[in-house]
Amino acid sequence: MPAPLPLETRVRIASALVEGNSIRSVARMVDVDKGTVMALALRLGEGCIRLHSRKVRNLAAHVIQMDEMWSFVQKKQARVTEKDAAEHGDAYLYVALDANTKLAISFHVGKRDGENTETFIKDLRSRLTVVPHITSDGWQPYIEAMAASFRGSADYAQCVKNYRGGPQRSPDHRYEPPRNPFVTKTPIFGAPKDELMSTSYVERFNLQTRHTVGRTRRLCLAFSKTLRGHRAAVGLGIAVYNWVRVHGTLGATPAVAAGLAERPWTLAELVTAAMAEEEEAPPPVPQPLKLQPRPGETPAPARELPNGRGFLRLVGSAPAAPVAPRGPTPPQDPPQAPEPRRMTQLNLFGDGE
Repeated sequence: MPAPLPLETRVRIASALVEGNSIRSVARMVDVDKGTVMALALRLGEGCIRLHSRKVRNLAAHVIQMDEMWSFVQKKQARVTEKDAAEHGDAYLYVALDANTKLAISFHVGKRDGENTETFIKDLRSRLTVVPHITSDGWQPYIEAMAASFRGSADYAQCVKNYRGGPQRSPDHRYEPPRNPFVTKTPIFGAPKDELMSTSYVERFNLQTRHTVGRTRRLCLAFSKTLRGHRAAVGLGIAVYNWVRVHGTLGATPAVAAGLAERPWTLAELVTAAMAEEEEAPPPVPQPLKLQPRPGETPAPARELPNGRGFLRLVGSAPAAPVAPRGPTPPQDPPQAPEPRRMTQLNLFGDGE
């Protein structure tokens, strides 16, 4: 039986993996067998998923952005045949990001369909404690899933980017200059605010994920061969993003900004914690959402509706008309008979009455 890898070697392998390297390149860099790297990557990734599920709970996330990022397992969807396994083809990363702390609150890897969308939204709902402001792209199943899980206790909107379509669509249509209107913002339910309807932060997260998780890159040989390995790779990448890598704008890790950690973790600490996660913790239980003012907002009158159907809120009111000061009532003249109405004949030729 081979001797277990020392912690230093495990950290070197994890460090190379979260810099976007493939399994074979990591094996060459660290001088370890490819099978050993694959086994460690799988164990580390699944441990990170269990660690995330256990620690990222009871969050007061006021503004959330959601998106799905495309990748694939074994082969692209257009190449999938009846002989292929059900997990082969497209594999989307659903992620919900706290716009204030930049914490990846919830993530899920699966097909882009209603079932996986509902699973993702249920997991997000179970980790929150306040009524959130949520923005997603125009993926239609989000609407039904949000209504079923939040039941009105959310301000939900969709933000759709209008890329050029039709016969003039060029290969680089996603990188062309913006058109007018480039972004269409649509409130779905609740009282979403126009200035908060955005998916910019979560799309920036997707960009970083493609740089740090080699399995999600386009046009390369680092793609996943199994869905289990793909999920593990994503779990390791998101754990490093939340707990280890310092965010340039925040000056801290998202976990520190969200109050989940007192200081940034080292990669060795994350590897040790992930390896210790042997059993999966019970999933979080959804808690009643509290209506709290968002940072910089003043509280408004609100009343909770029965049966957990949300809140009745005062989201805006017109200023009252000025009232003249009341004084003594002046004497009024007696009412007079109305003046009789004089009937006139209309002239169709316009030369006088």
